[in-house]
Amino acid sequence: MRTVVLALLACWAALPALAADTVGDRVVAVVNDQIITLSQLQARTALTLRENGLAQPTAEQRDVVAKRTLAGLIDEELQRQYAADQDILVMPAEVQDAEDHIKEQVGASAWEKTTAGLKKTMDDKVIAELRWQQIMARNIRPQVNVSTAEADRLIAELAKSRHVLERQIAMIMVKPVEGESDAAQAKKMQEMREKILKGAASFSDEAKAYSEDKSAVNGGELGWFAGGELNPELEEALDKMQPGEVSQPIRTPLGWHLVKLENVRTTKPVASTDLVTQMELYFLAAPKVSDTAVMKQRQAELAKAVAAVNTPDGVRGYFNAKQYGKTFEHSIALGWVTPSDLQPDLIGELSNTKPGNWTHEVSVGDDTGYIYVADTQKIVPPQLEAYRAKVMDNLLNNRMELAARKFMRELRQKAFVDVKL
Repeated sequence: MRTVVLALLACWAALPALAADTVGDRVVAVVNDQIITLSQLQARTALTLRENGLAQPTAEQRDVVAKRTLAGLIDEELQRQYAADQDILVMPAEVQDAEDHIKEQVGASAWEKTTAGLKKTMDDKVIAELRWQQIMARNIRPQVNVSTAEADRLIAELAKSRHVLERQIAMIMVKPVEGESDAAQAKKMQEMREKILKGAASFSDEAKAYSEDKSAVNGGELGWFAGGELNPELEEALDKMQPGEVSQPIRTPLGWHLVKLENVRTTKPVASTDLVTQMELYFLAAPKVSDTAVMKQRQAELAKAVAAVNTPDGVRGYFNAKQYGKTFEHSIALGWVTPSDLQPDLIGELSNTKPGNWTHEVSVGDDTGYIYVADTQKIVPPQLEAYRAKVMDNLLNNRMELAARKFMRELRQKAFVDVKL
């Protein structure tokens, strides 16, 4: 790949969508046998500025966005050529569905404002994103795996090593630049941090202009994260921060980061990654009464009923058909229940009752009766399941990003790219 130093024009206009005939379709880059024109670059840069909410960008911010946009257009052209070789197609209906979804998310008014005069540019961007999604699904996703055992090891380690907190954060992420040293990139991030701390720029505006993370459109706002849901390097930095602080530049496999800690809150920790036992329960019940004779009669009737129906299928049929009638109208099929969710005095009774048996007589609120244990099963605790899913998504996304960068790096190395701007 031929590398050419990119020197932006000293006087970059306000970046409207210029027609090809007004700029002479000047070539700004050649990608193998295809070209990228100045009008394409200006239009896409204008669209990015609108999407990121930079209505009045500084000259520096505009130049940074333009540089990043040109690099993105080059990558999109490489992806388009690869997709053509692999017979990967994006259908018009897919584009329409994607744009309808975006319009629904941002609102019709914001959509019209963003795409005014730039509809073709938006179409091209959406097509490129859909094409890349297909490439990722076909060529990259099958190579990346994350196991539940791996996630559980991380969760267990986190539970031992730190308090379980949730953090609300914002982030600026800049991808590594080929040919530029870590020291030089760290220095740029440090300069950005100092500008934010001095009040010369807001974290939000810097994220909109410089961040290469999807959160750039929201000013870098990422929302709430629990331990294990972020890169370890980010977790380590956040452990030492107080709300309102902006981190020093942080290097991760994905790039360079500045993280702002907005807020913290404590959450109930996941105590264990072990499976828990659920029981299929049926409660044959009668209301308690103060009349001793009547109460003894009801207890006798309950005892007779449980003696008559004592197999799992028999109990299920009995409750499904509500054969207990008005005699035991407070009866209920509890379904699958985790014993720890029940009142404490029932837990011991249920733990001593094997599947296919009734408990001893128990009291539940204003009712008395017997609970039948029809079956048991092992399940993942709901809290663990949700937490594990987030941890696995984080691991998967990080690995997908690294694999995607490797894929694009290999495409660039095989290509002829000549930047002419």
